[in-house]
Amino acid sequence: MIAPALPAAPTDPLPSSVALKEWAVVCHELLAGRQIVLVRKGGLHEPHRGAFTAAHDAFFLYPNAEHQSAEQLKPQVHPLLSLPDPPAAERGAVVLPAYCRVVDVVEVRDAARLRALEPLTCWSQALFDMRLRYKPECPNYALTLRCFRLTPPATVPYDKTYAGCRSWVPLRQPVDPAAAAPVLSDAAFAAARASVLEALRVC
Repeated sequence: MIAPALPAAPTDPLPSSVALKEWAVVCHELLAGRQIVLVRKGGLHEPHRGAFTAAHDAFFLYPNAEHQSAEQLKPQVHPLLSLPDPPAAERGAVVLPAYCRVVDVVEVRDAARLRALEPLTCWSQALFDMRLRYKPECPNYALTLRCFRLTPPATVPYDKTYAGCRSWVPLRQPVDPAAAAPVLSDAAFAAARASVLEALRVC
């Protein structure tokens, strides 16, 4: 099956003043180019009673160790859980390693379609079980991301408003993504995206 045409990669990433909290291990895999898809349903402080919305099509990655679970991650990434990384609140700063653009947002209500993403991610089936059990009346959303590495990573002061179980974090200090470079080439990203969309049966 052939995926929809890949939107042209920007020569200059769009500006953004928001970050998306995601497990630090997942951020590592995105930066390594081994994963391009996220699965979200929402954080406790989301609008619309916890439903996730792709309110932003461009954002920075905010690595977060809260709620990371070895059970919900494949054994090959377990060593990443032991990497020393003090919480942002303790070190007084947030390190933003990447800028991302959302390419696709796919609503997924069928359990088999969601589980089909497992080989394309660092997550174990236990993660997909959890996503399906949590608020079963709400759909999951699969997001394909074009990831751009910031070299060096951006560092912004931590603010207490960044705390809590939320997806979107409005940054109080602007970050310039102009120097970000794509993690994957156009061809490599198109191939990875086609695999995701084929697993989701939307192409």
